[in-house]
Amino acid sequence: MQRLLAVLLVLIGLIGLVLGRLGETTWAPETETTATATLEDPGPAVVIDPGVLYVGGEEGKVVIEGASDVSVITASNSDIDAYLEGVHHTRVTGASDWSTLSTEDVEPDGTAEISDPTGSDLWRSVDTSASPYTLDIGEFWAAENGENEQVYRSLLIVTDGTAAGADKISITWPVDDENEWVPYAYAGGAAIAVIGLVLLVVSIGRRGDEDEDELLEEPQEARSSEARTSLATGGAAAGAAAGGLSEGRDGADTDTDTDGADAPRAEDPLDAPGAREVGEQSVWSFGDRADDAGTGADGTASDAGSDGTASDAPSDGGSPGADPSGDDADQERR
Repeated sequence: MQRLLAVLLVLIGLIGLVLGRLGETTWAPETETTATATLEDPGPAVVIDPGVLYVGGEEGKVVIEGASDVSVITASNSDIDAYLEGVHHTRVTGASDWSTLSTEDVEPDGTAEISDPTGSDLWRSVDTSASPYTLDIGEFWAAENGENEQVYRSLLIVTDGTAAGADKISITWPVDDENEWVPYAYAGGAAIAVIGLVLLVVSIGRRGDEDEDELLEEPQEARSSEARTSLATGGAAAGAAAGGLSEGRDGADTDTDTDGADAPRAEDPLDAPGAREVGEQSVWSFGDRADDAGTGADGTASDAGSDGTASDAPSDGGSPGADPSGDDADQERR
């Protein structure tokens, strides 16, 4: 369970780091913003009021598109106003938001043409370029704040004097912006990943210790089992030996000499298994043999001596215990 939790924490931390990186790249806010004004009927001249170029900072660029070559003229604000008196023109007054420039239509019923717009002796500088014309705001700001300081100059934009002064004007400023949650994603992801790695290392080490303990316990259990078996076997053998020694001592005690000296008693043959049965059979067999020996050929018992032995057999070689006259005597009795 602990290892699973550690892996989940590591994954969550990595996800946090990935989100932080995406917040800096793919999901990062734009590095610049552009405000644009599209002019439908601006007249033969377009004026950008002083300070409009610096709405978004002192860095950026201005892009001007026209029907022909575009000329950007600098002069004092009063000289430009005097030159355009009674002429239909458009003024760019600022930015309504970060994507739209604000414009103002001036004297819409005025003259729609001006002659030789770049040849007047009122102009301080004239710069003509093919459309689209690009002006660097940083360089313009440096020129205004240099040795010949000309702060907040108006810009007069014209073409040939008969066509529209400009068709489209856009000003782009760099933006120093970032997602506010990116640092938290980095910090949180890194912290969670480190915690997960620590838990993972601890769980792996603990698992290794448990495996080692299991490996150590198994031989101990086996040795304990063997020891118990050995003790049981030894106890049984010792008991048997003790029983045999006791029997030997009992037999030795009962079989002693008359002079009191202990001596092992000779084994009684009748004590052997089956000895008594054989002895009894022998006794009965002896009696049968005695009866057979005292009976004559005719079934009569022979005379025995006083010592219990059979009488001597006749010398004529007859059957032992046979009486030649016995048959007659039997016949007479019958």
